Amino acid sequence: MRRVLLASGVVVLLGVVVLAQPPITPPPIAPVAPLPLQPVPAVPQVPPAIVAEVPLNQFDQLHTFPQQTQNAVRGVVLGASWMTRMSQPQGRFLFGYNPALRQPLLGDHDLKQARAAVALAQAAKFTGDEKQATLASQAILTLLAATRIDPTDATSRVPLHSSLTCNRVGFAAAVALAIYELPAADAKLLAQAEQLCEFLHKQCRADGSVQFTDGVTDASQPDAAGVNEFPAVALHAIMAGNRVKPAAWKTEAVKKGTEFYRAAFRAKPSPLLAAVLTPACAELYLQAKLPDAAVAVFEMNDWLCSLQIPGNDARTPQWAGGFRAVIDGRQADVPPGPETGLYVQSLAFACQLTRLTPDQERNTKYKARLTDAVQFLTSTQYVEANTQHFANTFRANMLIGGFHLSPVDGNLRIDATSNAITGLVRFLGSGAER
Repeated sequence: MRRVLLASGVVVLLGVVVLAQPPITPPPIAPVAPLPLQPVPAVPQVPPAIVAEVPLNQFDQLHTFPQQTQNAVRGVVLGASWMTRMSQPQGRFLFGYNPALRQPLLGDHDLKQARAAVALAQAAKFTGDEKQATLASQAILTLLAATRIDPTDATSRVPLHSSLTCNRVGFAAAVALAIYELPAADAKLLAQAEQLCEFLHKQCRADGSVQFTDGVTDASQPDAAGVNEFPAVALHAIMAGNRVKPAAWKTEAVKKGTEFYRAAFRAKPSPLLAAVLTPACAELYLQAKLPDAAVAVFEMNDWLCSLQIPGNDARTPQWAGGFRAVIDGRQADVPPGPETGLYVQSLAFACQLTRLTPDQERNTKYKARLTDAVQFLTSTQYVEANTQHFANTFRANMLIGGFHLSPVDGNLRIDATSNAITGLVRFLGSGAER
């Protein structure tokens, strides 16, 4: 595998004093005109020799690309290397680390482990690194040990633990996505991913909603707020599975589901819902050629752009390129955190679709917002330049490549690095990287 020279000059911004500001109500969601039904190029049948080409090789002449693209490539390569070092013999990743105290963080969770497996699989596909692919496969096998064949249905695989411990829908969806993201998943793993999709199929209701809690009327579970996350991830996993094994029920379930949660977004806009529903809608458009799916992507990402912090914002100029949180329906001055990578992924999908619809005005807007977001995201990564005050061995083993939680929190956690890798990999294939 060809290697990319790694260099960076990112400075971590610590100790920011946040000035108290009155909350700001986000702008209303702008209506998006329906797209005319027009033919979209079908996904070509790519010869095996081209499939085997490593995406990283496209950036051999890295210095000829825009600076944000250079940062993104280095971010993925360094981040994947950090995740490789965090991989443990039992197939799990070290959850988190406090560099100041040199102590591991508490709070490990199977769902975050599953997302880490997704990110490492994506990185392995991007870099062509066999070790990363092996470690991602090992992580997936460890996660699959927490599932079993449904005793009442041999075609379905169900998580063992209650959603009180780890949300079953979110977990099943993340593990399935990790398998689909592997560079070369074997037939057995793909069959297990299909079984997980069958479990997700059973959670899909006639109205398009996804039953994401164990009890139909149980609103007391800790992850009840997961309505903004788990159902949309399940729809994304089902649509990813449709690429591997097409089935009419998959397209229909995702079509109904995206319509249901698009309505939920309109009723109560949420940046997380926009970010995790966009991949499902984008895949629906790419595979089924449904114009409404692209309209939904544009509607959600136009609103998401309204949350981005501009460089001339006098309140928090250090957070330029990040996104403001929405709390109780209002924007809040909270430091952008690990969710930023998901917003980058969302805008990257949206940018990709503007090239197919086509929509040059939105393409220009999304590309500008994407590059600003990538610049902010890569500024939260530990690199050589911002770790000189640590001992060489410690920074090389524990710090370099990891993404810390926010501009004001230097702790490392696998979900921060996982989300960053997921967003940066999608950006590097969106067309906005050139």
